[in-house]
Amino acid sequence: MRSWFLLCVSMAVVSQAGVARGADLARFFATVHTLHGHFTQTVRDARGRVVTRGHGTLWLARPGRFRWDYATPYREQIVGRGHTVWLYDPGLAQATRYSVSAALGRTPALLLAGAGHLRRLFFVQTLPMRADLHWLRLTPRGGGQGFQSIRIGYRGPRIARLVVKDAMGQTTDIRLHDVVWNRPLPGTIFRFQPPPHTAIVDE
Repeated sequence: MRSWFLLCVSMAVVSQAGVARGADLARFFATVHTLHGHFTQTVRDARGRVVTRGHGTLWLARPGRFRWDYATPYREQIVGRGHTVWLYDPGLAQATRYSVSAALGRTPALLLAGAGHLRRLFFVQTLPMRADLHWLRLTPRGGGQGFQSIRIGYRGPRIARLVVKDAMGQTTDIRLHDVVWNRPLPGTIFRFQPPPHTAIVDE
C-alpha cells in the first residue's frame, strides 16, 4: 500500500480523534485547529524488517486540510483540501488528482468530510501506556478499508505518534516532532498548483 494513503488515513483520524475515548483526545478535538511541524516515518514489513525510512514537513488545518512534503526517501508532496487529494511526484513531473472518496474509501472519506461518528466507523480500544505515551487503537468496523488498525499515541491533548497497520501486516510508524500548534496558516499552503509541464492524471 502506498505511504500517502496511510498518511491521509492518519490525518483523517487526527482530524476527528477527539470524539474517541479519553479526555485528552477530547481536548485535542476542542482546542487544536492547526499544526505545523516535522515527521519521521518508518515502514516495516509483516516480520518487522525495515522497508523504508523517510522524513519531511507537515501542515494540518482542521477540518479536512493537510499537506505532507517528503524530503526522503524521495521528494513527494501530498495535499488534501475539500474533496480533492493531490499526489505530486517532481521526479516524474506528474501530479495525480484523486477525489477523497476514490483516494481514501468510505471510512476515511467520511472522517475527512467531518461526517459520521468515529464510534460508528471504528471499534475504539484504550491501550496501556507505552514509551511515555497514552494509546488508543482504532479498528474499522467491517472490511475493505485497506488497513487493519490505527494506533494513536498522545501526550496530554497532543498527538505524538501514529502507527497504521495495513491489510498485509505492514506497519507505517509516523512520529511528529517540533510541532507548533494553533498558529494561523495561510490558505495557500493547501492550494496545489501543478508546475508548468507537469502531467496531470485523474483517478
